[in-house]
Amino acid sequence: MKSIGLKLGLTAALLAGVSVTTGAAYADDAAGWGTVSAYVAVTNDYRYRGVSQDGREFTPQGSLNWSGPDGFYAGTWLSKVNWDIPKNNPSFEADFYAGKHTDLDGTDLNVEAYYYSYPDYNPFGGPKASYYETIVQLSHVFGPLTLTVTGANSPEWSLGGGTGWYVEGTAAYTINDWLSISGNLGHQWVDAAPSDYTHYDFGATASWKSWTLDLRYVGNDIKKADAGFWMATPHATDGGAVATLTYNIADVLK
Repeated sequence: MKSIGLKLGLTAALLAGVSVTTGAAYADDAAGWGTVSAYVAVTNDYRYRGVSQDGREFTPQGSLNWSGPDGFYAGTWLSKVNWDIPKNNPSFEADFYAGKHTDLDGTDLNVEAYYYSYPDYNPFGGPKASYYETIVQLSHVFGPLTLTVTGANSPEWSLGGGTGWYVEGTAAYTINDWLSISGNLGHQWVDAAPSDYTHYDFGATASWKSWTLDLRYVGNDIKKADAGFWMATPHATDGGAVATLTYNIADVLK
């Protein structure tokens, strides 16, 4: 479960070493029909809103993103997952998204439709794991500092969880042309959850040519008694250090 609004928004932007509003997000700068960018990555712990999605194992990931005229974009994001319901089910996630960036007198408005898909999940007649979110972001740059506010809504959360709401604030600070620091604070509500929760992370991103390395600490306030609702794998809600190494391709067709 993941997101240009969330997963491919600030994270991909920082990993790509470009503006925090996503790689090639301002498609007004793209010539003709636009550009196609991509990245491949490996992380020691795939976290979504503070919760491990792959049993805290090393996880390959990748993305393909089209940035078109007038701020429009679309793409897909892939990752190995393991929710352990039953063992190693589902085994991968394939997300699809599309949206538009709009300049509001120096503030970027990003409205995105995002679909979280788990193609090989076998519910044995139970609720579906795949679900949809509408994501809205506002970002503003103050010199080296970028502040972003994200809101999201799902009419039916994963596995029949009911309506889901999410809000997040992010601050990213560029130290120099190869190093930035950032932090996130988010809160998740889901109707069927035993309680809502807050998550956070903070860390640094270093870049060299097409490579980036992101190191951060991720935590949340989920109670042990409620952890099973958010993820079945052991220790999925424990805090921990996350390292992600990424190789970026700014223009796949160039």
